[in-house]
Amino acid sequence: MINNELIVSRIKKLIDDNKLTPSSFAKKIESKRANVSHILSGRNKPSLNFLIKIVDSFDDISLDWFINEEVKSLEEYDGSAYLNKNNKEDNTKKIKTIVHFYENGTFKLFKNSN
Repeated sequence: MINNELIVSRIKKLIDDNKLTPSSFAKKIESKRANVSHILSGRNKPSLNFLIKIVDSFDDISLDWFINEEVKSLEEYDGSAYLNKNNKEDNTKKIKTIVHFYENGTFKLFKNSN
């Protein structure tokens, strides 16, 4: 299940860390101020499209940063970690999370319980 509180806290952190106001944040991600306000207040949940706008507007974050508590920034995320130098599967690395993205803009998070 997606942790909406985590996503909102990450959005707030991003606003604070970049010394932005909610209005300037909305302008930077090319969204309406009301959308940002409703998400920050908990009235609405952020859509996948909204999160993608944020990721596209900031170089140092990824979608993982919003949904995975362990991933702090893009520098800490290495997508090539699933493959070793010989492009063979590395059996010491296990899949931790899979995200399914749907055409309607929603997504579902699946976490490995092992």
